[in-house]
Order: sequence, then structure tokens, then C-alpha cells
Amino acid sequence: MTAQLHEVSTSDNFLWNGVVTTECGRLFASMPGWTGPTPGVVEILKDGSWKPFPGNEWNNWSGQDDSLKHFVDVNSIFNDGRGSLWVLDAAAPDFSDAIEGAELDITTGETRRTLAFRPEDAHAGTRLAHIRFWKHYAIMAESREGSFYVIDLRDNSYRRILAGHPLMRCHAEDVPVIEGRKVTLQNGQPMYIHNDLLEIHQNNQTLLFMCLFGARIFQVDLNLITDFARSEDEIAAGVSVYKEIGTWIAGMCRDKAGNIYLSDAENNGISVMNPAGESTPPHPGCAYCLAHRPFRRPGQPRLFSVHSA
Repeated sequence: MTAQLHEVSTSDNFLWNGVVTTECGRLFASMPGWTGPTPGVVEILKDGSWKPFPGNEWNNWSGQDDSLKHFVDVNSIFNDGRGSLWVLDAAAPDFSDAIEGAELDITTGETRRTLAFRPEDAHAGTRLAHIRFWKHYAIMAESREGSFYVIDLRDNSYRRILAGHPLMRCHAEDVPVIEGRKVTLQNGQPMYIHNDLLEIHQNNQTLLFMCLFGARIFQVDLNLITDFARSEDEIAAGVSVYKEIGTWIAGMCRDKAGNIYLSDAENNGISVMNPAGESTPPHPGCAYCLAHRPFRRPGQPRLFSVHSA
């Protein structure tokens, strides 16, 4: 099977860290605030240009505004398949009072709900990563301490679980390498990004999850992790290794056939697993991927479409 790469859009001023498409073909991207204020979320148009979404005060963060009403440091976006675009804002540590998440109507841009957690559960030592949905629950991965937030969307009640548990954190040896160089902090210490990626298995009963810099995909029963009556020890005991993989997987998503796509940042590529966890060719269709500048080298961040036939 062959795959063709096409450039869709570029950005002169802002980095991108996520992209989603909708059932009607619209395309959205997220822009983190790593280097300063950004629109946070944009819609990419057919000609490759882009505009802020939803196009109101959410997108107008200047660094001095009310952080509860603006996107400060968007870490990911997700289309829930129910007409909503979910935005996770990882504004901590600079603005610990920012909203943790917003649900936007994809058609109108109106705000359907915002999510905020108690200060003891979301603070300067936490960072929201990605979100997935199952039944009436939202499950968020948190990557700085390493934890999950499980939210009952019927009333916005939630539970934070497994904070700092070894299952949620990188191993000491999980240091990624890109272009022959170890990825470290500016002080030379290892850069660990803990529980970060998650996806619902095709069987609709299993949650897959992993650290961004980690060599293992874990699995846990969704009925177990969403049961607020179960203890954290019971949940941890129900976790097992699903697949041993490379050290730096920067993204995880699933196609309609149940295949899991993993962005392989160490090898500048994308690998695909079938529902059994075995390597497989990609399902015919289109996927999107982002390319950044390694080690702060000059160059434009770019968005590509990958077409498989």
C-alpha cells in the first residue's frame, strides 16, 4: 500500500500541536501558548488559510486578560462525534485559574459548557493532555503528575484517580532520541511527560493509554475506570500492558476500522496497529499529521494530509 503526503497549511507565527476533522469535512487545529499568546484554536480553510475558532473572546488572549474567558495554552482538541469540539487548556502553571476545558458547538461556535476542577486537583503541578468519551463519561489524561480525570457529563461531577502512580509515570530510562540526540530539558536533565495519550479500543470496552515518553501502551476496562465506587487500588490492579513499543510516541488515534495510528517522533513516521496490536498497513483514506522544528531550528510548522490507497 502506498501513501502520499500533501501540505495542507503552514503557520508563520505559531506552533501547532493538534488537528481534528469533522464528519462534514471541516478541519481544526490547536495552537499552544509555548512561545506566547496564540488564537488557541483555528479552523483551516480549503485554500490552506486559517481563522480563529470560534472567533470571539476565547481567541483573544493577550497575556493580561481574564484567563477564565480566553484560551491560554491549548494542549489538545477533540471532536466527540456529537456536534461538539472539546478544547483542553493546559494553562498551568502561569495561570492556574484558567478553565480546564471547553465544549464548543461545532456548527455555531457557541459555548456549551466549561469544565473547572478543584484547586487541589488542578494546579501548577498538573497539565491536561488529551480527552476521550465513553457513554456519558469524559476521560482526561494529565501528564505532569500523571493521573486521570473521569467526568460524569450528566452533572459535571468528577473523580481524579491514580495521581502519581507508577503506572502513570515514565520510567527513568524512557528518554527519547530524535535525529541522534537525546531530548532533554535546557539544564540537561531528562524531560519526562507522563500519562498523556489515550484512545478507546475498537471493542468499546477497553481504554488504551500511555506516557508521551514511554515504551508501553497500557489497557484497562472502561467499566472499571468509570466506576466511582471502585478504589484506586482496584483500578490499578486491573491495568495491564497492551503493547511494548518505542520510546517517543507523540500521538495516538483510531480509524473507523479500529486501527490505532501512532506518530513515531523518533523515526519521523507513523506506525499502525490493528485491533489485535499487530503492525498493519493503514486503512485506505486520509490522516493528518503535524511537523515541527526539532531543537528550535528555523522553519515553518506545517500540517500535512497523508492519503493511503
